[in-house]
Amino acid sequence: MEKKVAGEMIAKISDYILSPLAMGTHANYMAVKEGKSMLRRYDSLWGMKGPFTVSLFESDAIAAACAEEGIGQDAYSRFERISIIAAARALRLCPEINPADESVIFIISTTKGGWAGEGDPLPAESAGKIAGRFGNPNRPLVICNACISGLCAQTEAAAALESGRWKHAVVIGADTLTPFILSGFCSLNATSQQPCRPFDEERCGLNLGEAAACIIYGERSPEECRGAGWHIVSGALSNDAFHVTNPSKNADGAYIALRSTLKGADMQDIAFINVHGTATLFNDEMEAVAIDRAEIAELPVNGLKGFFGHTLGAAGIIETLISMEAVEDKTVLATKGFGSLGVSKKTNISGLNRKAHGNAFIKMMSGFGGCNAAMLFSMKKEEERVEKTDRTSARLDITHKITVTPQEVIIDGLSLQTEMKGGQILKDMYRKYVKDYPRFYKMDPLCKLGFIASELLLDAESKAEGTTRFSGNRNRGVLLVGSKGSICADMAYLQTIRHPENYYPSPSAFIYTLPNIVTGEIAIRNGYHGATSYIMMQDGESELEQLMLQALLYYKTDSLVGGVIEMEGPENFKAVLHIARRRAEQSTNEVIKK
Repeated sequence: MEKKVAGEMIAKISDYILSPLAMGTHANYMAVKEGKSMLRRYDSLWGMKGPFTVSLFESDAIAAACAEEGIGQDAYSRFERISIIAAARALRLCPEINPADESVIFIISTTKGGWAGEGDPLPAESAGKIAGRFGNPNRPLVICNACISGLCAQTEAAAALESGRWKHAVVIGADTLTPFILSGFCSLNATSQQPCRPFDEERCGLNLGEAAACIIYGERSPEECRGAGWHIVSGALSNDAFHVTNPSKNADGAYIALRSTLKGADMQDIAFINVHGTATLFNDEMEAVAIDRAEIAELPVNGLKGFFGHTLGAAGIIETLISMEAVEDKTVLATKGFGSLGVSKKTNISGLNRKAHGNAFIKMMSGFGGCNAAMLFSMKKEEERVEKTDRTSARLDITHKITVTPQEVIIDGLSLQTEMKGGQILKDMYRKYVKDYPRFYKMDPLCKLGFIASELLLDAESKAEGTTRFSGNRNRGVLLVGSKGSICADMAYLQTIRHPENYYPSPSAFIYTLPNIVTGEIAIRNGYHGATSYIMMQDGESELEQLMLQALLYYKTDSLVGGVIEMEGPENFKAVLHIARRRAEQSTNEVIKK
């Protein structure tokens, strides 16, 4: 394959937002600029005790859109329907792209993919139906990285396009609200009965919302970019390595992601920072600390949760698109609900629309599992010239490998002695080889499997290389792939909300229904601040090497713990993990200023 032409960018080709506020990206932007919100108070929902303040689609609006797109109501789940609508309307705006072409990859960003109980399709299944609707022949990727999924999906699109395997990436972010999701966030005491107030001294929690959005990326030269020529300048993921629910008090992960994203950036051209801004006590404080540490506190800041609510897997894409519209309109949008600053660090935030200066913006997000993401987008035409190496020749070095099944544990080709079989094999490995990490007993089955496999693998690495565990490798990443996600934890949590007369939603059970928590547990144990990500897809093992290579190249890290991990039940599981490195002779992108 030929080297890429100097000056090509990962450019936005098309987009569409479908939300309770409006249909279409520009219509949503104008509604936000006018201060409108669809957050509404409900005294009860789905038989649950309220009140709740959330943003919900009107069923008639979705039915009308489905009729217009020819989408059978019985053929697809609600999550699948809104995803298909958003993608179909974005694709209609760029007829030169054939979604059925093998050069197009579909990437879905979601937390639960509409799953709310037995009989519902898992996210990987739904993704297959969504991509199949457009005749796409490739296995779609489902990014399940809690609240940062929308930014992760966009960085995954950039990595995929830079690899040279794909010409276009159709990135869809969507989530629908269900009793499963709503009760879970309520169990964490994270929700507010009133409209949320990001960064305000009176903030008391988030509001949830549902939405879908699609953004289509492709590699283009500046001359080929349509309209404003929006493109991804840079992006980074980083883990706090601190706690699975509480963000780092020092904002370590968010700060590292910001620092990496802003390296070499033209700070004078940045119009504003669009924050995650959930209006929870710790998230907003953490973001303010990260912005202060990155020495960018003078930049205007805004958050959009007061308009849409927290739309989970859709949030990173919706907030990116609204921010693009705002920069084009030379506007720093108001942070709805904000009145008086309630964080410890100086933050340039306002409850009013303001004039914006610049052609770029920063998008920040953070989520459970300690994950953080930051991206820099620009519409500046005079872009830096980028010379890219021919990545088709890049290769992985797999230095160590472990396989864990109910029957055996094999490390670097050698079987580890154990008399236990089935589900007891994980406890036996813990008691023999770990012993000193009692948090293990609190984990769900998927995390226990990932934890034990990574512990044994990393011990083998230390012994083989004569190094000390827990020293160095702070920038190491974790990338896990699976098709079933956290189905065991999902079923366990479902039991806590099944009976109205015996209703006790469990916060400890709910948090483990987010499959990326396993990557967080590994990062916390080992102090890894690199990119951590969980990708759900069918037959992930066949794509694993390529996904690991893309992660190593795009996130500029030297090594990662990567593999396939499946936990279908206590007696049916498998983990195949590797320590992967990028071969030293391969270089990363080199940026040359004009």
